[in-house]
Amino acid sequence: MPQAKVGRFTLHYEDHGPSHAPAVVFLSGLGGDSRAFSAASRHFADHGRRALALDYRDVGRSQRAETDYDLEEIADEVNAWLAMLEIPCADVVGHSMGGLVAQCLAIRHPARVRCLVLCSTHKGGDPWRRALMESWIIMRGRTEPGEFSRITLPWLVAPEYYKVAGGVEGLIRFAERNAFPQPPEAFIRQARAVNRYQGSDAALAGIRVPALVATGDRDLVNPPATARELAEALPHARLVILPGVGHLPHVENPLLFRQTIENFLALRLVEA
Repeated sequence: MPQAKVGRFTLHYEDHGPSHAPAVVFLSGLGGDSRAFSAASRHFADHGRRALALDYRDVGRSQRAETDYDLEEIADEVNAWLAMLEIPCADVVGHSMGGLVAQCLAIRHPARVRCLVLCSTHKGGDPWRRALMESWIIMRGRTEPGEFSRITLPWLVAPEYYKVAGGVEGLIRFAERNAFPQPPEAFIRQARAVNRYQGSDAALAGIRVPALVATGDRDLVNPPATARELAEALPHARLVILPGVGHLPHVENPLLFRQTIENFLALRLVEA
């Protein structure tokens, strides 16, 4: 399993597909790791792309932090990791918190980003979102992973997903049996980094690469109105509303998630 020493941290990552092919990088959301995009990574690798996904510090098989940090530091580590792999630029797909990291990467290291896919994310915290995050911090400190998943999943998936046989229960079982669980203190460090993040329209206006902003029409955490605000702040963004899914489109409808990204990347190639 590949690992990279990036600054103070040993980070695990997944790397599939031809090494010379155009790279697509998947950045996971709060509490997630590279396994969240296993199916998508395999798909893009099978279709001629180099597909990579990173376990940030504090998640998956990567080294745990001991002190607080900011999302800008995570973006700098993503940049250093890609530099170590001699990937000059990549198409970057960020989900939720990963979308914030992707924005930071494009702002701080613009040459590293060929285009952006920002899924189920926003342009910076507001009082309601910070309050929601603090409520999850409290719950995670008091519950085991399976119970925490059961409590938070109504926020994260659309009502339709509760009708999928084994869908919600499968996610809960994964949390209960996770071979690489995230300790509560690591979740809290991540969540507080999200809450400290303050985006700005001026910084977003400086992102000159093509961007796709996508969100589910049933997303309660980052609903379509929030996605629209983000898309309007980016100079070269398209907005896509994904039907019938909530905050986890890559889980709720993996085919729709992959097709949405593929269509955008294909269009970007035509326009280029």
